[in-house]
Amino acid sequence: VRTALRRGLESPLDREELIAGAQSQARERLAAAGVAPESAERVWKTLTDAYFLRHSAAEIAWHTGQLAARAPGDATPLVAVAEHPERGGATVVLVCTHGRRHSFARATAALDQLGLSIQDARITPTADGGSLDSYLVLEDTGLPITDRERMAGIERHLQRALAERSGQAPPVARRLPRQVRMFTTPTEVSFSADPDKGRTLVEVVTGDRPGLLSEIGQVFWDQRVELHGAKVMTVGERAEDVFTVTDETGRPLSAARCQSLADSLTHALDARIAAA
Repeated sequence: VRTALRRGLESPLDREELIAGAQSQARERLAAAGVAPESAERVWKTLTDAYFLRHSAAEIAWHTGQLAARAPGDATPLVAVAEHPERGGATVVLVCTHGRRHSFARATAALDQLGLSIQDARITPTADGGSLDSYLVLEDTGLPITDRERMAGIERHLQRALAERSGQAPPVARRLPRQVRMFTTPTEVSFSADPDKGRTLVEVVTGDRPGLLSEIGQVFWDQRVELHGAKVMTVGERAEDVFTVTDETGRPLSAARCQSLADSLTHALDARIAAA
């Protein structure tokens, strides 16, 4: 599956086969968990091909089970925390929102406030206008979260943060570790068009450190940039993240907006390292 994804899914048949395979395996897991097929199909109608291509069968089954347990039409934020089904010891945080702007900034800031380190993030829009986001997290010490009460506390804190209606971005205040201050990667920001969806792709290359995604989310908020998707990757001490964005009207960013966003990201990310 990973090889086919790296090849770019050369034909529609590749995509269809991958999606059908993931759904078939997810159905088996859901049946074993007692989730009714019609409930799963109801959830899947709100999900896109991109979602099924980006998540494993185990992830799809867990997400589907969480969403299927909700009452139809429930638009309140969904937050669930559990051990990742395929990455032993790591913890996954599922966040599903509808009609809530800047949920990425709020969620990443909340995780930062809890002293958690985000190892991976997948931000995937849903077909019904929502966003289904998953964050792979560890404690700041690098250890997994094993205490159920700690997991429940994370869920409560995130639910409060996502319900907040404040017009201001949450603060980012965590102190950077000494090793991050010693090894830095200058921030580089580049832009490209996503003509199929009429959006702008923003690639941010910078030094990885705790709180990075919440810093980026804060800049998006301040710049009135709407996030529609994200792929996060870390290579050693270097973060290479790609975000799909639009302006507040749903259009691709203009050249002037791109320049303003690049300047703000570079200043915010490099200035924090310099001030540490």
